[in-house]
Amino acid sequence: LLQQIATDPALLGAPYEAAPLDRGSREADEPLRASLDGFDCVTYVETVLALARTVARGPATATAYAAELAALRYRDGEPGFCARYHYFSDWAETRQSAAVLDEVTVSVAGDPANLANLGLTHGFDYLSRHASATPALAQSPARLACVREQERALSARDDGTPYIRSTSLPKIARALQSGDLIAWVADVPGLDVIHVGIVVTRPNGRLELAQASKRAGQVVVTPDLLRYAASLKQQRGVRIFRPRDPR
Repeated sequence: LLQQIATDPALLGAPYEAAPLDRGSREADEPLRASLDGFDCVTYVETVLALARTVARGPATATAYAAELAALRYRDGEPGFCARYHYFSDWAETRQSAAVLDEVTVSVAGDPANLANLGLTHGFDYLSRHASATPALAQSPARLACVREQERALSARDDGTPYIRSTSLPKIARALQSGDLIAWVADVPGLDVIHVGIVVTRPNGRLELAQASKRAGQVVVTPDLLRYAASLKQQRGVRIFRPRDPR
C-alpha cells in the first residue's frame, strides 16, 4: 500500500520545495500544511506515510488524513514550530516509540562488517549554526530558541547510531522491502541525515526510489536506487526504517 501511494500519479510530478513548512510564516507557531502542492524529502515521506495509514485504518477522509499527518509531524499531534521534529533522527526515534515504524538497519545489514557507527562529535548544531541563512530562524528568535533546545536534547542522548556503510549497500540490497524508508547518514558536521526516500521494488527485483528530488525539482521515482545512492555526495551510508501496519 505504501509503495502504491508513493508512486501515485497524484503525487508524482509535484514540485520540490525547500522547507515548505516555513512558507510565509515568521512566527513561533505554524499551521498544519496538508496540501499536495510541494514537498521536500521529509514532508513527502510524512505525507505518503500519513496517507497510507489513513487508507489502512479507514475511513479515508480528509479529516482523518490531517490527524494522521499532524500526529506524525508534531509532538502530541499539535501543530506548531516548536512541536515539529527538526531533525530526522528525532522524528524516527519518536515514531518508533509510537509504534509507527521500526528501525531495521542492524537486522538488514546482516554481517556486522557492513555496519559503522556515527556519533556527532560536536553534537547536533547544523540548523542553529546556519540560522543566519535560514529566514525562518534568522527572523524569529523564538524559533531559533526552539531549535537550539531540540539540538541540546538530541546531543545529550547521542551515544552513536549504527548505519550501513555506503560500500555495503549493494551487498544488503536484497533485504530491502517495498515501502522501507531509507535515510542517508550525513557526512556533514552537526547533521544526522541529508536525504530520505521510499524503497520501491519491482517484480523483476529491481530497486527504485520514490523521493522528492531537489536534483529533479519534483517528486519522482528514480529507476535505480543503487546507482542513485552511489552518486549521492556528503553521505556515509544509510539507515533503514520499516513502517508498521496500523490496523
